Amino acid sequence: MSGKDSKYNLIKLLIAPFLLTLMFGLMFFSARGDSNIVDEIAHIPAGYSYLTTGDYRLNPEHPPIIKDLAVIPLLFMNVNFPYDYWASNNSGETVNNQWLMGWRFIYESGNNPDAMILATRIPIMLLSLIAGFIVYRWAKKLYGQSAAYFALFLYVLDANIIAHSRFVTTDLGITAALTLHLYLLWKFIRSPRWNGLIFAGLSFGFVMVAKFSAAILVPIYGLIFLYAVIKNINQEKSPDKFFNNFSSGKWQKRFWGYFSSFAMIVVIGIFLTWVVYAFHVINMPVQVQHDLITEAIPYSEDTKGILGILHKMTDNPILRPMGHYLLGFTMVASHVNGGHDAFLAGQSSNQGWWYYYPVAFLIKTPIPTMIFMVLAVVLWKKFKTKDFFDQYYLLVPPLVLLALGMQGSLNLGIRYMLPVYPFIFISVAKLVNIINFKALGKLTKKSLPAIGFTLLLVWYALSNFFIYPSYLSYFNEFIGGPKNGYKWLIDSNVDWGQDVKRLSAWADKEDIDKIYVDVFPGPMPAKYYMGDKMIEWHVQDFENQWPEGYLAVSETFFQNSRLKTKQGVEKIDYSILDGYKPVAQIGYSILIYKLPAK
Repeated sequence: MSGKDSKYNLIKLLIAPFLLTLMFGLMFFSARGDSNIVDEIAHIPAGYSYLTTGDYRLNPEHPPIIKDLAVIPLLFMNVNFPYDYWASNNSGETVNNQWLMGWRFIYESGNNPDAMILATRIPIMLLSLIAGFIVYRWAKKLYGQSAAYFALFLYVLDANIIAHSRFVTTDLGITAALTLHLYLLWKFIRSPRWNGLIFAGLSFGFVMVAKFSAAILVPIYGLIFLYAVIKNINQEKSPDKFFNNFSSGKWQKRFWGYFSSFAMIVVIGIFLTWVVYAFHVINMPVQVQHDLITEAIPYSEDTKGILGILHKMTDNPILRPMGHYLLGFTMVASHVNGGHDAFLAGQSSNQGWWYYYPVAFLIKTPIPTMIFMVLAVVLWKKFKTKDFFDQYYLLVPPLVLLALGMQGSLNLGIRYMLPVYPFIFISVAKLVNIINFKALGKLTKKSLPAIGFTLLLVWYALSNFFIYPSYLSYFNEFIGGPKNGYKWLIDSNVDWGQDVKRLSAWADKEDIDKIYVDVFPGPMPAKYYMGDKMIEWHVQDFENQWPEGYLAVSETFFQNSRLKTKQGVEKIDYSILDGYKPVAQIGYSILIYKLPAK
């Protein structure tokens, strides 16, 4: 091998580590400037209580594993946890006292909030890097080395992926878990072996304990199973005779082969879920679990059946762990059915819109990504594919997730569609194989595709660097960028409470002595960072006084207040400020007004 070849191979070897290192740097340094988001207030104390007590009374509406991973650094930081207050269930008033526990643990127990919050975010960042590596490996197996670099490039610089890789929530967790599981399932189908089945089963369990949206695996499995039964998929001949039916010419044998294998994967996953939940309720008093069920699910004719099942499972030592899992799943299902306050392009609703997620995807996804998606469809005849199954397999998860999102009434943000992105990146990665990059050396018609492709890559990278560090508030050029984002979407799409530290820094820079503040997720973080400079404000205060001077308003509160007046909950909303123009916008999520005397 020549010295030139050796140098070239070394460069190729370093590309993936470089991209993943770049991603970690973007995540870490941008997260340092973010204050806590609302969900972290519940997730951090919940996870810490699980690992230190073996008691799962806090935040049962989310599976535990992502919270567990996040708080591992806290075990080495000598933090103070208010165990007496936690054990008292808010003096006997609330078993799942997650929000007050969060405020007390993070801000009122003598801990360093900034150090705690950043430390708990690092495991989520590392999990995101693992997901990126899976994207790289999968694309490499399907389409080769260059495609793997391209897929990884798209992953590490995607603003939505980075945004949610820096917070202690379950959104990146379920994205990583689904990507890992479906990759391992794909490997097993392509090369059926017992070890592959076991790994697929264990990763199925990882999905189940990551987030309750693991339920989407039911239709995903159904569609994959249907294809595999109808069409004989090309695969390696298995040395294990048990899997010979996979390649049978008779659909009946394929049916039983895949059905038995998929069933074993599910059983392994459920067993792992039982083990995880058994650890988390091992020290939880049975009566506390009964009280939690009663508190979480109000009794009615519609709920008495599930309540009876949950209470009976709680009394059975073997079924108790899965009873707690079922409780959490029931809480989430109730939330989905009941709806949630949502905003879309000037409209407010508690039941949402079927087109919410398609619109969110169109304005939150970088335009180059969508161009790559269109090109992958238009140019499909140019790709050298061995089997349509791979394309079908990559399409199923995004389409299922989008279809289910359009059916539901829980319109909370693009984060619910986050798992679609890895599959999109892998699917479009094959584009790189039909581009002749050598033509870039000569400006001819043949070089136009390579020039266009390169410009899209540059555009994509710049869209990331320009939004830094405000990744959560990313919106593409279709609506004029992030400054207009709140006019279309709110909540976790743009304003989740992440810019309170930046608001404090802005007030210091502008030498502001007093500022009225109404920001997500509440006054405590603002009071912590701003002290006496901050005057707590709420929209209903307009009924009695006028906030002369500076007023900082969360864009989520700004838009949601209109829904409250529409519902009759409040008499006044922030439309009272429509005649005034903001003088600043902090992190694209907090509006600053300078109001004259009135």
